[in-house]
Amino acid sequence: MGPSPQWIGQMPELPPPQSGSLRVVVSTDNDKGLEAPVSFRFARAPYLTVVDIDNGKVVNVQSISNSLASGMRGVGVGVGQWIISIGAKAVVAPHLGPNIQMVLKQANIITYIVPYGIKVIDALKRVGLVS
Repeated sequence: MGPSPQWIGQMPELPPPQSGSLRVVVSTDNDKGLEAPVSFRFARAPYLTVVDIDNGKVVNVQSISNSLASGMRGVGVGVGQWIISIGAKAVVAPHLGPNIQMVLKQANIITYIVPYGIKVIDALKRVGLVS
């Protein structure tokens, strides 16, 4: 089953998204929310931006410092377990490593591939999550 919830303790707990909202996690290079550039890396990105979307509109944005990014091993599994624990149903990234791909696939979390460097809001529009 991989690392235990000790990984999750290193990342903040978030309340679940509001009923009917889709929670999406985007790997980013800074903490500028919807204006942050998508990071080339996912599990080792400096920040993970959590976006709640309701009917094509952004209703909540949080930029979370990725305290797992500098881990020696198992970072993908740890970040994947955190994504599951916060109620996310999709991720947006230019690339995912094999470990996090496996964790997300087992949890039926949708992956959207976008180019790195574009703003979060543009990535969400590009994949059709935000109008």
